[in-house]
Amino acid sequence: MESLMKHFWFKRLPILRWNAATWVSHMEQYWNTDLFRPQDAISTHEVRLLLDQFMPELLPEFESLLSASPDVTGQAQLLAMYNLPPFFSGCSNSISHRSGHPTLIRNYDFGIDEFSGVFRYEPLPDGGWIIGSAEGGWGYLDGLNHQGLAVAITFGGNFKVGNGFSIPLIVRYLLTTSKTVSEALERLRAIPHRLYQNISLLDREGRYSVVYTSPEGVSADHALICCTNHQRHMENSAHVEHRTVERFDHLFRMAGAVSPEDFLEDPLYNRQFSEHFGTLYTVEIDPISRTVHYRWPEGEAVVYLI
Repeated sequence: MESLMKHFWFKRLPILRWNAATWVSHMEQYWNTDLFRPQDAISTHEVRLLLDQFMPELLPEFESLLSASPDVTGQAQLLAMYNLPPFFSGCSNSISHRSGHPTLIRNYDFGIDEFSGVFRYEPLPDGGWIIGSAEGGWGYLDGLNHQGLAVAITFGGNFKVGNGFSIPLIVRYLLTTSKTVSEALERLRAIPHRLYQNISLLDREGRYSVVYTSPEGVSADHALICCTNHQRHMENSAHVEHRTVERFDHLFRMAGAVSPEDFLEDPLYNRQFSEHFGTLYTVEIDPISRTVHYRWPEGEAVVYLI
């Protein structure tokens, strides 16, 4: 039997804007930039214009990172995560009502050697914070902010690619700027998206939504409690074999009566590690208790933000 082991790290970093060198070192250690460096880089000036137009709140951090980064062709575009080579993961998300208030539970399914394994806490200049699963250097795959907004992504099932930003930076943008589901949705609608992604949103008031993003546009379903790896219509894609419809139907029937333990069982927990589709972690994000609770079949870890 194949034996697989994945190391995970919990990192607390300082405020990015004022500690860019520390962040660049962190990114160089945990982000394989060679996989994502753009082939035909656009100019730094054009990158600045794009960020200023679509995510201006991130510009000060971007400039700090750029000034502390190596002078390499395409570095600005790499940091801005605009029109980078795509990556496609799996994942299952659902709102849970078992605690008396909504929480967000999700599995992250991906290649065991292609995920950094870093869970990161960072303070923000205004006194706030973000905690979540790190990806793309300074981006996130899922997370929670001090205002009680929880965000988690899944791949949308369509491999078409457009001109736009990669999802880890978009998640960072939402966690940096948004308090409510409606604020996050408004920002998502104004951003050009590189790939088809599903985004689960939950705020402290208990409002939730599944947002479907793509290079063609953004739509939302405020009544939907879960998502897997397709959008409203099933695509003819390789993810059919990963049981996206079966996983979705299972979560839909559960109707929020779901726990992290359910995500460690069939059909949600995936063991196809040799096919780059194994479940690497389960996390429950709780905006009310301000906790993120990571689970594996072998154990768990809880992070409290007080």
